[in-house]
Amino acid sequence: MKTFFKWVIGIIGLIITFTLFLVFVREIEMFIVRKQNVISAEPKRYPVQYSNLELFTNGKELNNRLFNDISNAKNDVHIYFFSVSNDQVSHKFLNLLKKKSDEGVKVYFAVDWLGGTLLSHKQENLLKEHGVHFTYFNYPSLPYLFASIDHRNHRRMAVIDGKIGYVGGFNIGKKYISQKKRLGHWEDLHLRLEGEGVQSIEKQFGYDWNSNRSGFVQAKSLSTVKGHSAHQFAAYTKTGLNTDYKQLFDGAKKSITIYSPYFIPSDKVIWNSLVDASKRGVTVKFLYSKKSDAPLVEEAAYPYIEKAIKNGMKVYGYTKGIFHGKSILIDDSVLMIGTTNFDSRSFHITDEFNCYIYDKNFIKKVEPTLQNEFINSTEITKSFLDKLDWKDKIKQFFGDLIEYYL
Repeated sequence: MKTFFKWVIGIIGLIITFTLFLVFVREIEMFIVRKQNVISAEPKRYPVQYSNLELFTNGKELNNRLFNDISNAKNDVHIYFFSVSNDQVSHKFLNLLKKKSDEGVKVYFAVDWLGGTLLSHKQENLLKEHGVHFTYFNYPSLPYLFASIDHRNHRRMAVIDGKIGYVGGFNIGKKYISQKKRLGHWEDLHLRLEGEGVQSIEKQFGYDWNSNRSGFVQAKSLSTVKGHSAHQFAAYTKTGLNTDYKQLFDGAKKSITIYSPYFIPSDKVIWNSLVDASKRGVTVKFLYSKKSDAPLVEEAAYPYIEKAIKNGMKVYGYTKGIFHGKSILIDDSVLMIGTTNFDSRSFHITDEFNCYIYDKNFIKKVEPTLQNEFINSTEITKSFLDKLDWKDKIKQFFGDLIEYYL
């Protein structure tokens, strides 16, 4: 029996030692990657264009519109999601792509390598058997293995027949249409557009596709129709986001409202520009998801919430369920809707895609929808933070340790 326990203790010791070794190697690698700005790219800022825009906050409504647009496709369907689940909702989506490919429509479909882990090999093979061009984005690679695993493509993009585009925070699966009991209601923000803006989405999709797999064929034709709303797309890979956000915040005259599922504003350029805005009298408000679909992110937010309160900002926690939208509203003049969370991972690790909208009429139209999110939220106060129990403080400690990766 003593020999057995010695053997078990030895195995546990080896596992702990090996784990600590991997953590050490990972941190060394990440230090080099950050120092040398490896696996990064200059931001792609596309030209200002004009399209007709729609905003969706409900997953069922979005799916109905998206699936209908795909069903009506005649030539091309180019679509990327960060994550696709393995359930009846995703199967309906995948079956639709196979059906369109069988009809002769050129279907290019991609999913993130890590976000697509729930997509089964059977489904992958069936897509290819039906002629769907399928690939994963951001495979792990050497020499920076850990950094490449962390480097995810967090964008969501779709172009249908070169006329209709989609960008935003939703993925495909039951939980995104509020059908996962553990998570409950799911609120998000996603844009549908018609007009010349599809040109920018198509270029970014093609760039990402060819960076991961060759042979992408551009849509048969791309819309040149000018819609009503001026907007501009920008794609980020670790650099340039803080510059663009600083410019937004520095230009604010009355208010800055930030919507994000997570609140970990670790970038000093972004944070300092918000503090400066608050000091000059701009109202700065944050809305984040009090309930989360990811561990430790709520607790990692507490130190930043405390700093925000000290600097005269207000923070609200969404309580109806999960809030997963990503948006920034500057006064009534600029509205960003995209894929970028207000956290370390989006700022420094993942690939993101934002749409900056400059149409005041569209902003005025959707502003009540955005303001309604605060109805289902509660203000986070200093007294709330002071009353955190020991479990929350332990989680906060661990959240602080790994906040760069959250």
